[in-house]
Amino acid sequence: MVNDRFIQLITKKLSDEIDESELAELNYMLLNDEECLQQYNFFKTYWAQDEEKYSNEELLFQRIRNRLTVPEDFDDTDSKKGWIRRFPFFWRSLAAVLVLGICVFAYYGYAHHPSTINSEGNIAITKTPSRTKSKIYLSDGSVVTLNSETVLRYPSSFSGPTREVYLNGEAFFNVTKDHTHPFIVHAGKMNIKVLGTSFNVKSYANDKNIETTLIKGAIEVTLSDRPSDRIILKPNEKLVLNNKTFNKPRANNLPAAEESNTNYALTNLTHLRSNDTTIVETSWVNNELVFKDEAFSDLANQMERWYGIKIKFKNSSTKDYHFTGVFMKENIVQALNALKMIEPFNYKYNNETVSIY
Repeated sequence: MVNDRFIQLITKKLSDEIDESELAELNYMLLNDEECLQQYNFFKTYWAQDEEKYSNEELLFQRIRNRLTVPEDFDDTDSKKGWIRRFPFFWRSLAAVLVLGICVFAYYGYAHHPSTINSEGNIAITKTPSRTKSKIYLSDGSVVTLNSETVLRYPSSFSGPTREVYLNGEAFFNVTKDHTHPFIVHAGKMNIKVLGTSFNVKSYANDKNIETTLIKGAIEVTLSDRPSDRIILKPNEKLVLNNKTFNKPRANNLPAAEESNTNYALTNLTHLRSNDTTIVETSWVNNELVFKDEAFSDLANQMERWYGIKIKFKNSSTKDYHFTGVFMKENIVQALNALKMIEPFNYKYNNETVSIY
């Protein structure tokens, strides 16, 4: 059975964070365990590819098996059929060969090791109101930039085997490398485990999606209601989860572990234009509100935090309008007038509340 240590080693290897002793340990595993070698080939094949996407777990599992012996005339076009770049971004899938719960990997991860932070009584809490960003310097040297309306709970000093923080909102993390003390971010349904990397996490309670975006390094994600799935992201990838809980009738012939139905998918980062280096997911760090093909209802949530206002839809049909653009120094009136030039709607702005008609 492939173990947790093996997963940690290949993640370090593929993200260029492995040292000489760990590399020797990994090579020993590969030489002496055929299953480890087989699964390592899965990882290497995936890591070299940027564009493949999968639409459901059955297809995913089949493609994982096919990866072992891919014929030269293999046609990959079928995997792209039905992919909709617009909405929704999520299906019951993981668009990569790393949904380890579908394979044979055992789960020994941190979900079974509760945090010791609360018991130490040294929790610090930082809250950012709307229209405000803040930067937090953690005791290990890691730097966290908080977006508007975000709460970060973290220890004033880390101790124990892990470095754990809790996020409600959006933050960009630059994590200091410490291979012996993994850094874990708890954000809604996601538990994100890293060693040293740069990534963005967006987990607002009123957004329909939760997402984490990897810029550099590697991260491992588990879901609170699907602990057997382990999702490893490589740079320039984004994991998107449905933020709502769906309840389905329990099938008598299914074990409890298969009842969970969180919708999630892996996609590439979103660039505003194909020839543009602007990354939509992290543009807020540079004081830019960038959106691409965004539903008005979702954009409204971002604008509320950005401008410190409330937006109410009096005409529900306007929620489905889609917009692409960039706001930098525009005030709320200028922003709304710009949107009106793209789609027809009217609005009233009074006492920090916008009503859309």
